[in-house]
Amino acid sequence: MRFPNMKKGMGPMKITINEVAKLAGVSKATVSRVMNNSKPVNPEKHERVLKAIAELEFKPNPVARGLVHKRTGLIGVVIPDITNPFFAELVKGVEEVVGERNYNMILCNTTHNAEKELAYLNMLKEKYVDGIIFMTAKVSQEHREFFKKSQLPVTFINRKCDDIHMASLDIDNYQAAYDMTTFFLKRGHRRVAIIRAPLTDKTSGYERYRGYQDAMAAYGIETDASLVMRSNFKIESAYKTMKKFLKEQEPVTAIFATSDLMAIGAIRCLRDHNIDVPGQVEVAGFDDIPMASYYSPSITTVRQPILEMGRQATRLLIKVINGEKIKNKNVILPYQLIPRESTLKTPVTGE
Repeated sequence: MRFPNMKKGMGPMKITINEVAKLAGVSKATVSRVMNNSKPVNPEKHERVLKAIAELEFKPNPVARGLVHKRTGLIGVVIPDITNPFFAELVKGVEEVVGERNYNMILCNTTHNAEKELAYLNMLKEKYVDGIIFMTAKVSQEHREFFKKSQLPVTFINRKCDDIHMASLDIDNYQAAYDMTTFFLKRGHRRVAIIRAPLTDKTSGYERYRGYQDAMAAYGIETDASLVMRSNFKIESAYKTMKKFLKEQEPVTAIFATSDLMAIGAIRCLRDHNIDVPGQVEVAGFDDIPMASYYSPSITTVRQPILEMGRQATRLLIKVINGEKIKNKNVILPYQLIPRESTLKTPVTGE
């Protein structure tokens, strides 16, 4: 017998557990036990339920099931710019672990818009996500209030919020920038310019700029405001900033861009103005996005383990979701300085 799931003149009815129970001739509780494998069910009834589910093509609503079991298997991922290869690579790492652990991911691209960020966070809460991986340029008071109220498990990447005791994962941005600046200084450079990100970005902006300043000071060189350029992680912005700099300032011998995309914009501008890189000006970036090793000249950079950051952040979040004890909620991963053609007069053939 086929259960009538359509009425004349109407589209298909939404199949519920009630219809499955009727067709199988069992209670709703029995259907639930079969679906969730929670308690033993008589083999004959078990078979009838499975046949009814198949015949009706019953697909339980995952959110509804989540409300019952307090889990939906959903993880929200909030990033500021999907066009930036850094975030694309990082999300790839998240996706790997999400798939391995039988979760599903909801990706939210905020385009650096604070209103969008809060709207997405509220949407994820309404979707009953089990947890959130959060990567934005700034953690505002509104963000903090949301996380405190929602009490959702959260893992920050490239951010840290001690006041709300959330898990976080990053590298030591200060020390990495200090080391890259020192790399130039040890090679005899003294007029080292920097293309920095907005200082409202506490890690990629403020901490990297502070590392540059302190490294210069360690060599007895006071920060020269005229050598500080400001950009926003985009190639075109760095190009325009570099073009303005070339018109207004005396030549420099080295430029530290605090992201690879900004380094690419700077190099392109220098070459368009017939300035040889690295012959006349050496340039370094930060991140080691995949493009950095294929660009010409290949870019000297700070290698962040981007893919691994995504993987580890997701594993950390799932541990928090499962209520596991975590010895260290603030994970600092290693970084590495990678010299390439943009700072070497002899092309690099291997690493």
